[in-house]
Amino acid sequence: MKPNVRYTFAFAGATIAGVYLHEMGHAVAGWLQGIAVVPTPAKEYILQSHVAWNQQIWISLGGPVGTTVAVIGAMLYFLRSRRTAADAVLLGSLLPLCLYTLRFVLVGRGHDGLEWQAAQTALGRAPTGHAIDVFFLCLCLAGLALWGSRLHFPLRYSLLKFAGLAIAGVILLVVLQAGNNRLFDGHFPATRLTNAPQGLDPR
Repeated sequence: MKPNVRYTFAFAGATIAGVYLHEMGHAVAGWLQGIAVVPTPAKEYILQSHVAWNQQIWISLGGPVGTTVAVIGAMLYFLRSRRTAADAVLLGSLLPLCLYTLRFVLVGRGHDGLEWQAAQTALGRAPTGHAIDVFFLCLCLAGLALWGSRLHFPLRYSLLKFAGLAIAGVILLVVLQAGNNRLFDGHFPATRLTNAPQGLDPR
């Protein structure tokens, strides 16, 4: 397999794996509470008609934990390996994280719905705060700085490659999410959240 093809597959695989680890984090947090949760490639499904806020906060927190594990694992792999694939794996794992950060910068919250606010509550923080957003921003910048420490020259080529991968990665994530919803949404029941605090912002 040609190096560029291997690099592209490593990047795409790391991106998809990072999203799945996020969903696995949700699922594991549910399982630990005795709640049946099915993780799919881009979404988790709770197999009950209602879930209480004091249960949802931990399920929500599992997602950011899964993302953090994926990124830190990729950073450690990058530090320990000189293979070109390590570069692609790091960038792929950073893409979902950096998109959360970009959404935070543009919209004011890194995740839509109540996921981040529930996760904040699990951490003992104000649900309307931005501790997770700020943590992800710092982790994103640290990951990009680590990747930048091994930039290849000429610099313009490396930055063009980065831009191309970012665009391709966003397209991959959109296709993954849309395909996942189309394939699985009709097979799992909708779950209603109960006892949620008033005044939460679902943007």
